[in-house]
Amino acid sequence: MVRYPIVCHTSMDPDAVAYKQLCRNQGPVYPAERQIMGEANNVLQVYMQKPDRIQSVLEYFLGGKLPGDWRICEADGFYTIRKPGGRVSFRQRDIHRRIQAGHFSFQLGLENQDAINLIYPFRVMEMDCLAYEAGITKIQEHNCAQKVKYGKKDDFKYRYRQGDRLEPVLNLTLYWGREAWEKPRSLGDMVDRQKLPGKLADLFQDYKVHLVPMRLIPEEELQKMESDLKYVLGIMKCAGSRERYQKYIEENRDFFTRIPRSAADVISVYANMKEIVKYLEFQPGAGDEEETDMCKALRDMKRDAKKEGKIEGRAEGRAEEIIASGYEFGLSDENILDRLQKRMQISMQVAWQYLLRYGKHSESIGEKASV
Repeated sequence: MVRYPIVCHTSMDPDAVAYKQLCRNQGPVYPAERQIMGEANNVLQVYMQKPDRIQSVLEYFLGGKLPGDWRICEADGFYTIRKPGGRVSFRQRDIHRRIQAGHFSFQLGLENQDAINLIYPFRVMEMDCLAYEAGITKIQEHNCAQKVKYGKKDDFKYRYRQGDRLEPVLNLTLYWGREAWEKPRSLGDMVDRQKLPGKLADLFQDYKVHLVPMRLIPEEELQKMESDLKYVLGIMKCAGSRERYQKYIEENRDFFTRIPRSAADVISVYANMKEIVKYLEFQPGAGDEEETDMCKALRDMKRDAKKEGKIEGRAEGRAEEIIASGYEFGLSDENILDRLQKRMQISMQVAWQYLLRYGKHSESIGEKASV
């Protein structure tokens, strides 16, 4: 069996510090699988960094408000690893936070997914294992630095005392895709364990994926959220219907007149509203993000659509006149097509469409057009 040694480094490790700084200097550096996801994954990464948005997801999952003494704190979800030959690589969670929950704390890893991944349970397990390994390393470094004394029941070899404890590492996966994610929802869904006899089957340790289907969060649950996540998910439910999303924007003007850029980015990618993107104008906001007025962008889009409709109407009227005068002078369809192209400066295809619509010999024209 080929073994792949994994050496996990914490932020105190010089190699980890240098490698992380290199990544920061060069901009985001992602493994191949992240590059494939491209812009979609990037906008989710940026958007879900805000503590109030993380809190909204956590409260939805738990089914109630977080206690007042809970705090969402920064944490390091960056792990360097050594591959065969000593080559350095890394793993990084989409979002990693430490939750200070009164008298105890735990680590929370959030992953954004917009497509079903058939090896995903293993990926989550790997990230959690790296987090636990980093926790063990941190305890070992602390024990060495403090020159602690080890008792008979302590493990001097691994610099670990019987009373040392790791923070629990919890994971949530935010699934933004449209297709229903049925499997795999656990490591067991990836493993052929049905043939294992009873007692051997009991030895198998499963690892679950805790999935939050973002598009399926009910409207009544969205209204309980105290962050702008409720509006982002609300308008995503209107995707594919211009009438519905325009109505939703108008009904929630207070938010959409000053929508943060990170929220606008997610909406433009996931709500199928790319037609409105070119009308967005960003200005410095009250906080640390730029803002835009999506209501104004909607008005500008409607105005231009109205103008285009009028222009198209005038063009159709002129084409009809050229075709009618051509027939009056006894011109052939070919000659009329030539006049349409020259006088209106349009392509042959567009000229054919006008002639099909306003010509006298539409059936024969249609046959010629198909040829």
